[in-house]
Order: sequence, then structure tokens, then C-alpha cells
Amino acid sequence: MINIKFDVKTFLKTAMIGIVGVLLFKLLHAPVPYLLGPMLAVLLANRVFHLQMYWPKPIQNTGLIVIGYSLGISFNKEILKAMFQDIPLMFLLTTILCVFSCIFAFFISKYGKIDFPTALTSSVPGGLTQIIIFAQDMKGIDLSTVTFFHAIRVIMVVLLVPIVVHLPFLQTTTQSAAANIQSNLEILNWNHFFIYMILCTIAALIGKKIKLPAAYMLAPIILTILLNVTIFPASSMPPGLLNICQFVVGIHIGLLLHPESLKHKGRLFSFAIFSSLILVSASFIMSLLIMKNLEGTSIITGFLSLAPGGMDQMGIIGHEVHADIATITIYQLFRILYIYILIPPALTLVNKKFQKVDD
Repeated sequence: MINIKFDVKTFLKTAMIGIVGVLLFKLLHAPVPYLLGPMLAVLLANRVFHLQMYWPKPIQNTGLIVIGYSLGISFNKEILKAMFQDIPLMFLLTTILCVFSCIFAFFISKYGKIDFPTALTSSVPGGLTQIIIFAQDMKGIDLSTVTFFHAIRVIMVVLLVPIVVHLPFLQTTTQSAAANIQSNLEILNWNHFFIYMILCTIAALIGKKIKLPAAYMLAPIILTILLNVTIFPASSMPPGLLNICQFVVGIHIGLLLHPESLKHKGRLFSFAIFSSLILVSASFIMSLLIMKNLEGTSIITGFLSLAPGGMDQMGIIGHEVHADIATITIYQLFRILYIYILIPPALTLVNKKFQKVDD
């Protein structure tokens, strides 16, 4: 009973600190206040002021389920056809990002005094949770270093991307594709929404059971797409619910980083920051030179589609700036599939090669 009471108190304290972060960001008119505000507030409270934080996994997972649903309702039959047509371009752009990561991993390994398998795993532009789960199954990988790099990248991307997409000269280039998609959705239907939430929760639990990557978000996306384009139209989102989910995910991100367990923090921090800047810059350049011309997207949509931040963060930001959520989700989803199909075998080969060299 004592532990339960303590957890409740710590949970409420964590929530209050997150709310303070939201209020401060809204007061400063900062971008994406419901995501960035709690993230930075909890990070500072936990790592700088050493306050004990607690955020239950069920709440975090519920937020991911709702975000998955919100991304899934952006799809229709026409968009799915476009996804299959775009596979060659998505494969090319994702490969380019991964090549950038491999090149930078070489420099991290050489000058950062990190073994190459760890450096490569730290540099892959995948989601933090997915890569950490994979790294846990790999022998010889420094899990603390991998976690540090990907947590810094999440923070950097979530900090930098909203700033970039809110630049004034980009605002006039945003297309209205997202608005057109939303107009095809029926108005808020509470019966349909609650049925979807039940089905998405079941799908997420099944996905977790069968070890689907990012199950709490990916399974609801897949289920919502399948039902929405076939037999059961989805409802629009209840007002304010996405803000609550941003809040939940923001606190979760803020609690991910544990820099106290690392050696040579200053050097690793510098490489993690530089690695994030390289990937974000490469994503922005490709959105200017390739996505805009070949895909016909706005620069903002192209950038969010390629930015190495994951479906949930980029989808949330896409909602904020009225970008084409469907295109963003398509590209982010494809990168997850690409990483899970191609990257693990490549990393396994690299790891075996370096283990033989050590022997």
C-alpha cells in the first residue's frame, strides 16, 4: 500500500511539472507546447533538480494508441494506391539517410572511441524504442550509448523540427492535402470512436504479444487503415484529445534519457548533437531538392516525412502545422519497415565481423 501511494503522489507531481511546462510554452508562444513543454520540464526536473519522476506505462501506451488512430484516419484508398506507387522513391530516400548514418558512424567510431557496431546502432535513423529493443538482443552493443544517442536525437529532432517548419518563408508552401483528407472524414461519431478505441487497444495488445515493432502505435494504424477503407468508417478526433496525447508522450520522452550512466559524456553529447544535426539537415535538403520536385509535396510535408523523429512525433507536429499527415505517416511507416527488414541483418553481419576481429 505504501508503494502504491508513493507512486500515485510521484505520478501527480510528474503530471503537475508537465502542466507547468505546457503553460510556460504557451505563455512564450513556443511551437508544439503540449509536446515540448512537458518534455523539457520533466527532463530538467528529473536530471537537473533530481526530483523523482514516475509515469505509468499504461498511460504512455494509451497515448500511443490514440496517436496511432489519429494517424490511421488520414488514409483512404487513393492514398494507399499512392503509397505503392511511391515505394521506389521512398526506398531511395530512406537508403540515402541510412548511408549518411553509416558514414557518420565511421567517424563516431574513429574519433569518439566507440566500437563500430555500437556507433552504427546509435546512428541508424530509427525510433528510439525499436532500436533499443533490437540492441538488447545484440551481443557486444553498448546499450547505454545507443540509448543516449537516440534519446538525444529524439529531443533534438522534436526541438529543431518545429522551429524549422514554423519558419515564415515555408508557410506559404504548405499544401491543403491534409485539409482535404480531413473533410472526407465524417463528423465526430462517439459510437464509432469508442468502438475504434476498443479495437485499437485489442490490436495493440495482440501486436505486443507477437512482438510487432512499435506495437502500441503501429497496430492501431494498420487496423484503422484496414477498417476505414473497407467496412467501418472512422470518426474524427474528439476536441483536445490529441493535445492530451502530446502531453503524455512529451513526459515519456523527457524521462527517457539517463546521462549519469555514461562515460565521456561531453564527447558523446557532442557527437550525438552533431549526428542529429546531420540527419535533420540531410532530411531538409532532400525535401527541397527531391520531395518537392518528384513527389510534389510542400517543403514542410517533405521535411516531416523524412525527418528522423518517428511517426508519433512527426505526426503530432504535422497536425500542428496542417501538413499532409498521410504522406508523413506513409514515409515514416515505410522507414520503420525498411529498418526492421534490412538493418538488423546488416548490423548482425557487422557485429559478427568485429567480434571475429576481436577474437
